[in-house]
Amino acid sequence: MVGCATSKDWGLSNNILELNCDSGKRTVDDGEDSTYDFQLTGMVFEYGDEAADNVSAFDFETLAQTKPQPLNQYRLAGKFSGDTVRTFFARIATFRETGSNGEARTYTVGFRVDGVPVLSRQT
Repeated sequence: MVGCATSKDWGLSNNILELNCDSGKRTVDDGEDSTYDFQLTGMVFEYGDEAADNVSAFDFETLAQTKPQPLNQYRLAGKFSGDTVRTFFARIATFRETGSNGEARTYTVGFRVDGVPVLSRQT
């Protein structure tokens, strides 16, 4: 579980082709799988032993700099019954930590999703 997460941004894109036909322009899907990406923002907070299962900015940064970086499974879910659950494999593509001196810091981690996520509902 990611503790101190403040926002998430999930998206997909499809490659749409524009054809010049005798009858005019037409758009078609290229037939390839969608491309997915995920970005997570949270507060920089280090967990003690009492919350060792929580993932922190330190954990994400450590994983991001691991070479070769493993393909890990992630699960993006809401907390209420019926919420959408996305289960996917991804690698960390970007990591950034920001904050002014003496102020709370935030981190943003960007994931490159591999393949198509499995969609289900929170039980």
